[in-house]
Amino acid sequence: MSRSVVASIACIVNPASAGGATGKTWDAWSSMLDKAGLTHVTYTTSGRNDAIAATRNLLREGHSTIIAVGGDGTINEVVNGFFGEDGTPINPEATLAVFPRGTGCDFRRTLRIPLDIEGCIAVLAAGNIQPIDVGKVTFETPEPSVRFFVNIADCGVGGAIARRVNSSPLKAGGFRGTAVFLGISLQTLLTYPDPHVTVEVDGALFYTGPVSNVVVANGQYFGGGMKVAPNARIDDGTFDVLVLAPDSRIDALKGLANIYNGSHLHQKGVLTTQGATVRIAAPDSQEDDVLFDIEGEQIGTVPATITCLPRALRMFIPTDQTAEDEI
Repeated sequence: MSRSVVASIACIVNPASAGGATGKTWDAWSSMLDKAGLTHVTYTTSGRNDAIAATRNLLREGHSTIIAVGGDGTINEVVNGFFGEDGTPINPEATLAVFPRGTGCDFRRTLRIPLDIEGCIAVLAAGNIQPIDVGKVTFETPEPSVRFFVNIADCGVGGAIARRVNSSPLKAGGFRGTAVFLGISLQTLLTYPDPHVTVEVDGALFYTGPVSNVVVANGQYFGGGMKVAPNARIDDGTFDVLVLAPDSRIDALKGLANIYNGSHLHQKGVLTTQGATVRIAAPDSQEDDVLFDIEGEQIGTVPATITCLPRALRMFIPTDQTAEDEI
């Protein structure tokens, strides 16, 4: 790694992630970065969307490597900070690194980013920087707005689950991973109304009818370890699109189990395709029922258009992509 990159590292730390454990351990992690020769500055977030403004400011100050230290929501905010208010990249040569700390930690699973600080430092030291695709969600109501993502945007029951997870006392108490998401997913599936939606992919009608969820996947995992899009690639210039339209609650519950191991693609009620642009809409009376989940955060509703920006973000990626995933 060049000295100029080392000298321009900024860490954006969410101290509340991992149930507050990140705030307690960051000083020790920061010292380990220093000992590894990775000189850095630290910005500690204090609220929702704080990391977006912080990333923009740090990039404009000349920092060229931004490390997101937190969960998928923190990573999403940092990614959005790589783009200005007008949607253009602030510094196309800037690079993202991720130290995963959160409830789901789904983004890291596709790229096999380590969970331990030693492994994260090793990824930085190896200096393997690769461009990845970025998704852009353009919401149409209540007024036009944009949100970027690097993993998955989905709407339907996923948005309802995200809203419940983020308000759950289990998350606030530091519980992480599959157990939290599975329990809340089961509760939500039993009551979700399966609204009617229309899905267009690359300008052609792909599906219209009732759905449980519509998934637009850049990465492979969501929901605390569900391998919802096992064939998705994060750098191929296209999304994997899944419509989950179960015929009954029993089908939905059966399908939930299969999603964890990625064996659901050919089962009844699962429709798949690929595309670079996806538009999702619903009747006016049901728009408020079709919530978006973006990187584990409930943000926005339909109608919306999701566009793939090929290789739009540089990122530190582990050189070993064959290691078994940690669920």
